[in-house]
Amino acid sequence: MKVSSFKFIVVCLCWLYGFKAYSQQTDTTKENPQIRQLIKNYEDAWNRHDPKGLADNYTVDATWINWFGAYYKGRDDIQFHYQQVHTTYFKATRYYTRAVEDIIYLYPNFAISHVRTALDGDERFPGQTFEFRRMIVLVKRDGSWKILAGQNAKLEKGIK
Repeated sequence: MKVSSFKFIVVCLCWLYGFKAYSQQTDTTKENPQIRQLIKNYEDAWNRHDPKGLADNYTVDATWINWFGAYYKGRDDIQFHYQQVHTTYFKATRYYTRAVEDIIYLYPNFAISHVRTALDGDERFPGQTFEFRRMIVLVKRDGSWKILAGQNAKLEKGIK
């Protein structure tokens, strides 16, 4: 009798755990378009050379690492960086998203995405187009997706 009770309890706990996991599944048909729109908003703000528009895609406590390894902490620091570079060597750049490679949900309000991008018009490297892979950590707060953290990696020739 004690074994049967134990089995019953184990089955009930497994069922409850499975129910909890199922109830936390993310509705990607709703969330993916919102994240893709955030990625598009970033691209549009870049091509307008709009530092505030770029920074608005980040949470106030966000962190960012650029392709040279510089580290920026907080939306204000990120906006200041964009202000500096978009009035100098990035002022004529064109940035475009090649592909959203994936969106992985760790929780319904927490996701990671890898985004393939390209950039041309950098005054420091005339005539060159650079390919990047961005890893962005996204969080949904107050109903909106924002970038919480990310890093940009420059792709060497031949990297897919």
